[in-house]
Amino acid sequence: MTVSTEPRRAPAPAPKPPSPARRTFAFVNAAAGLLLMVAGGMVTSTASGLAVPDWPLSYGRWLPAMTGGVFYEHGHRMFAAGVGALILIMAVWTQFADSRPGVRRLGWWTLALVCGQGVLGGVTVFMGLPALVSAAHATLGQTIFCLLVVMAEFVSSPGPVARAPGARALRALAVAAVAALWIQLLAGAIMRHGGAGLSWHLSWAFVAATTAGAFAAAVYLRGDWPAPLAQGARALLALLGAQILLGVATADFRTLPAPRANPVMIAVATAHLAVGAALLASAVLLCVRVWRADEP
Repeated sequence: MTVSTEPRRAPAPAPKPPSPARRTFAFVNAAAGLLLMVAGGMVTSTASGLAVPDWPLSYGRWLPAMTGGVFYEHGHRMFAAGVGALILIMAVWTQFADSRPGVRRLGWWTLALVCGQGVLGGVTVFMGLPALVSAAHATLGQTIFCLLVVMAEFVSSPGPVARAPGARALRALAVAAVAALWIQLLAGAIMRHGGAGLSWHLSWAFVAATTAGAFAAAVYLRGDWPAPLAQGARALLALLGAQILLGVATADFRTLPAPRANPVMIAVATAHLAVGAALLASAVLLCVRVWRADEP
């Protein structure tokens, strides 16, 4: 019998328990990302995208007169810069405070994407808000928000969720729900910025709602699964219901004269965008929890 002389590999270090400060900061980042979605939605809802003709300055100044559409457009830029600074701090903090390579990479990827998002925002201004570029800007922004939510999840829960019998069987449905909602986000962004594609957006809404609803229901009906999964399923179902109602209200208010000048229409359309972002992030979060769940 031969004895191996190769040195044994040391086991991977266990992830450090999250510090309250870092956990709080991760949740602040995610909340700031959602508020940035609202700020961006207000720019589109009020047709203020070209209120400022230059970039990164606004009329050659860091702080122009915040009146009219400039308030929404430049305010969005200032808020975006603040969120970018928060993401930079989180990436550096994670590099030194987290032993998991994947989580460190997530921090740096999020930072890289938010930098690209800033440049893409400038391109939309220089090119006069072309529909496809503007839609890409909106879609990337919501994707970054989802990454911030995932980062908050990993920071607050360093290990697997808990034992969930049969979790692997739902992984394909989880990915399908996220993909369906992301395609619906893209369809909505093209419609919102290009003024076309309403039929695609409405048709695919049925597919996205059915897939996401089936995923959430499948998790919710498992009474033997841990609380984080059940809570995520309830949140996904609640947001799905709210988004459907807001979608109906948005379509109804679109028939009003001068909808972009109507305060109610502006509020409803922006809420539809924000809840849509929260819905997609909720599906991503539940998907991550299903994939991280241990099986007995």
